[in-house]
Amino acid sequence: MKRLVKRFGKLMTASFFIMGIGVIVFLLTPLSMWLWDADIDISGALIFIVGAILCAVGSIRRVKSAKQ
Repeated sequence: MKRLVKRFGKLMTASFFIMGIGVIVFLLTPLSMWLWDADIDISGALIFIVGAILCAVGSIRRVKSAKQ
């Protein structure tokens, strides 16, 4: 874990985990619809999109700090 944070930074590492959680929630949609009639695909997609936005912000910050 420390190697990931050291290599990519805190923001990028957190965004990878958030995107992973979003993908897992999205993939669990058929199971949740079968068991509880809960449609969670939109929430999974939103979690993934938030992670992707954080990843983009982290990339932009990393490029800007490398130029200075």
